[in-house]
Amino acid sequence: MWNPPPRSSAPPAVIVCCAALALGLFPAGTMAQRRAGSAVDTVRATQPWAPYAVYSFPRLLIPERPQVATRINRHLCINFLEVDPDTAGNDLFGLVWGDTVTARPPSLYDLSWEVHHPVPELVDVELTAEGCWAYCEGFTSHYVYDLRDGRYLAFDSLFTPAGLVEVNDTLDTLWRAVVSQQILTIEDTLSTRALSVEDQEWFRESVELYRNCRDERPRHAPYVEDIVPLPQIMRFHIARCSAHVNRNVDDLYTVEVQLPFSWLATHFRPELRSLFR
Repeated sequence: MWNPPPRSSAPPAVIVCCAALALGLFPAGTMAQRRAGSAVDTVRATQPWAPYAVYSFPRLLIPERPQVATRINRHLCINFLEVDPDTAGNDLFGLVWGDTVTARPPSLYDLSWEVHHPVPELVDVELTAEGCWAYCEGFTSHYVYDLRDGRYLAFDSLFTPAGLVEVNDTLDTLWRAVVSQQILTIEDTLSTRALSVEDQEWFRESVELYRNCRDERPRHAPYVEDIVPLPQIMRFHIARCSAHVNRNVDDLYTVEVQLPFSWLATHFRPELRSLFR
């Protein structure tokens, strides 16, 4: 049984929703297989003004399928760095590390990345940074690609129309169970523990946040903000309930729901089913 974390001033841990176990969805796990023939190069540059931070970015190499690597690298640069690598030249990071002439601050700090091959014909590029727009906040994004043709695989591109409805219904049910349990746990704390006035107010605000989140989000349409393929399992990241202004009362963070390929198989688009085995 999943248990919510205690209130803490430290950053909350990511929560893995294990309610799918109760539905009997998980088979025995296997080790990941790494696809031969692909490699990762590093594009690296130093910010041309103080603090002279070093920025790096992955560049996928596929000697047998260079057009696939080009498609992936171009999509990744356009969507994450907001530049076209075909025209950016040596200025790949020009839009993210700021500009002293116009006093434009960096939009990305502490950029790091990892490249994963959870199954032979998939690549998952994991990018972590601190993003600064109206405010600064850390984040991690996953970009998943089909190594057969370089296609970017977004959540709603994975499934048939009927399959997407079924997957959304399942994710929504599991997410609502987690949020409801969080509410019950906080309410139990309020009724059974001697709390300071300040703590009581914090817990009440937290309950209100989760109750509004659960009741106001559309049914059967969870806010899936990321997908992470793993060996025989797909992990879905469902967006947290809080905005920046009320992060301090949100200990639930992002809810992660894991569903096995064996259950998802009939819901995948036919041309993608052979990827997820």
